[in-house]
Amino acid sequence: MTAAKTPFYRSKTFGILLGVVGSGACIGWVISKLAEEPGAFAKIGNAFQTADYRVLIPFLAIVFAFYWLKAWRWRILLAPVGNYKPLKELFPPIMIGFAFNNVLPAHLGEFVRCYVFAKQKKIPMSTSLSSVVLERVFDVIAILFYLGIGLVFVENVDPQLRMVANLVAIASAGAVLGGLCYVIWTKPFVTIVETILKKIPFIPHVLTDKICDMLEKGAEGLASLKSVPLLTATLIISLIKWGLNGALMILALWAFGVSIPPTVAMVLLGALAFGVTVPSTPGYLGVIQLIFVVVLEQLLPNWGDVREGVVAASVFYHMVQYIPVTASGLLFFFRTGLSLHQVEEAEEALEEGEELPNGPAATASTEPA
Repeated sequence: MTAAKTPFYRSKTFGILLGVVGSGACIGWVISKLAEEPGAFAKIGNAFQTADYRVLIPFLAIVFAFYWLKAWRWRILLAPVGNYKPLKELFPPIMIGFAFNNVLPAHLGEFVRCYVFAKQKKIPMSTSLSSVVLERVFDVIAILFYLGIGLVFVENVDPQLRMVANLVAIASAGAVLGGLCYVIWTKPFVTIVETILKKIPFIPHVLTDKICDMLEKGAEGLASLKSVPLLTATLIISLIKWGLNGALMILALWAFGVSIPPTVAMVLLGALAFGVTVPSTPGYLGVIQLIFVVVLEQLLPNWGDVREGVVAASVFYHMVQYIPVTASGLLFFFRTGLSLHQVEEAEEALEEGEELPNGPAATASTEPA
């Protein structure tokens, strides 16, 4: 029997086209905003010439600390299946995942990361995937924590925007509590979510099943978090990790003569973390620049004086992470001995519901040089 043809809207080509359109729209919007001010593009060029590039050293150190902490947190989540070394065994797959997020469409980097790790350590792919799903839970908790604080305490906000901000902050606090309930009382939480979703008529049962399946997969990794110390450590690491990302934003803007308070950085962090989930080209080109402009235009009273510096800082913030992360991740991948073709075949098999074989671990080392 001939296999059913995949609808165009579910094809990779459609995803790539949607991403190109999304990034193009973002870039076009930023350019249109800059075009409103005569000489804006010349001012951006001047901002790059006069920027304080001494921030590169602390900036790159913070980037490394961000991914190192991510590896430590992953070690805690993987504790039920092995005692892995964060820097030697977990850091390379993490960098591989982020590198492929920067070069492949549809945020496929996390799948590549899980596939590489499962292949090397001879563990089930479902175990690797469940740990990453659980990571997302803690990431959302940390991001909403900062976003909620930022929205409540940020200054110079229009009264109507303040009302919306307070509502978002309340919703963020509710989401944080919901995330904690999921972590602590997983099975009852999943049952309640499934019951609620199935009672909403306009939500397809297929979508409900996918959401509940994702929650259940995440629950598989919760065995490492049944103790209060491990749970606390995971939450603290998540908060520190995302706090460092906010520090990167402050540092990048400062290099271009733009000072923002921590509360504004918290709002920018939350907006950026959720904004990069929209369809865009690999590496989130255009999306990051648009979010910097949209958020800081609303929150900085001296926006007219710093507009070009903000745009330049957004490019700096983007590229100084993109280049080293992509280069190091691809280097780690090439050292595994695996090929992109193998990854694509595994992805297709997973989409068709097939069980992925673990296979022999790659013989090449992925340890940092």
